[in-house]
Amino acid sequence: MALAACRKGYKVRFYNAAGLVNELILAQEEHRLSKLLITCLKHHLIVLDELGFIPFSATGAQLMFQFCSALYERVAMIVTTNLHFANWIQVFGDEQLTAALLDRLTHHAHILEFVGESYRFRERVQREGQEEVDA
Repeated sequence: MALAACRKGYKVRFYNAAGLVNELILAQEEHRLSKLLITCLKHHLIVLDELGFIPFSATGAQLMFQFCSALYERVAMIVTTNLHFANWIQVFGDEQLTAALLDRLTHHAHILEFVGESYRFRERVQREGQEEVDA
């Protein structure tokens, strides 16, 4: 979807969730958080990938909330995760913050759930099968 948006001329930015949190923390430490948020508001779409693989510190969780709140209803977002919403508290560490974030993210959302084996796993199995045939 993000690639299609790029091809249509939309301004798209891709972030790994943990990388974004690190960038937000650094921006806050360097007193340029508001500048970073203003820059993000210039995008049409932001992709936030792999949310949930690495838990955030309290500061990281608060900054991620601030980031999503700043973009709420202003910039389209795609969030990829392998966690059900009920498990997001494990990432953000605060029940109220997690509920408020989910409220914003799901307000106008289209939620797509993909069930089945990972395409990476499937490709690896196919590669290994091809290697056995070639041997």
